[in-house]
Amino acid sequence: MGIQKFYLKDGTYIRFEKIGKGKPLILFHTFRNRLEYGYPIAKKLKDKFTVYLLDLPGFGDSPINQDTNYNQEFFTNSIVDFIKKFKLKNLTLAGESIGGVLPITIAIKVPNLIKKIYSFNPYDHDTKFGEGIGRGNFFAKFIMFHIGLPYIGSIFANLENKLILKNVMRGGFVDIKYLSDDYLNLLCKSTAKKGYVYHFRNVLQNYMSWSEAKKLYPKLKKPVELYYGQYSWANENDRNDTKNLLGLKKFNILQNCKHFTFLENPKKISEILSKQ
Repeated sequence: MGIQKFYLKDGTYIRFEKIGKGKPLILFHTFRNRLEYGYPIAKKLKDKFTVYLLDLPGFGDSPINQDTNYNQEFFTNSIVDFIKKFKLKNLTLAGESIGGVLPITIAIKVPNLIKKIYSFNPYDHDTKFGEGIGRGNFFAKFIMFHIGLPYIGSIFANLENKLILKNVMRGGFVDIKYLSDDYLNLLCKSTAKKGYVYHFRNVLQNYMSWSEAKKLYPKLKKPVELYYGQYSWANENDRNDTKNLLGLKKFNILQNCKHFTFLENPKKISEILSKQ
């Protein structure tokens, strides 16, 4: 069916694509990514699932409303509205980073519509602006610090180009070869979008809405599997905290991966999602 649009209450829309045929599965991308982030996985699962790939609000080619506060609650409620609009049920949710938090918060809101969830590298551990991203490498830490500054932060955000983006994202890969030049060019399209700097900084300024989402985790009543890249930005305390709040006995490790596991090892992710 190609690219479609789902309109939100703030007048913008979510750009999405539906691939395959079978049980419904929604894949959520990380901060700063887009629906194509899930292509390598969707292509492997298209014979078993109807895979829904989304540009989360304001990301990718989804437009930005500069009066919208892009916190965790807004993202969660937007996806809940999407699920209800298309009458999805017996649904599997899987995502990474902020997209790894959303399956949990969504399943808490509409448990009757969810079958199972998978959380990969959930971004729920920031105590300050861009802290997790800054753990990737020194360059990312330097950039996040300056983008987070009052007044001049917007100037730094406006300076982003392909080279800067690549070196920030390098901190999320064990091997940067998995960030293709074609995909990087797609990501760079967003920097020219109206409201880009506002959205970029506003999502990060709402870091506490993602960290405080952990207070909701004990309310989750659906089956969940938790995965971290071997060298992910979450430290051991972060991982154990999330594991314990979800009531799990263990979390799983994806070997030789860092933060962007959907690109680093789509074969393994697809195998995990296929086992249910």
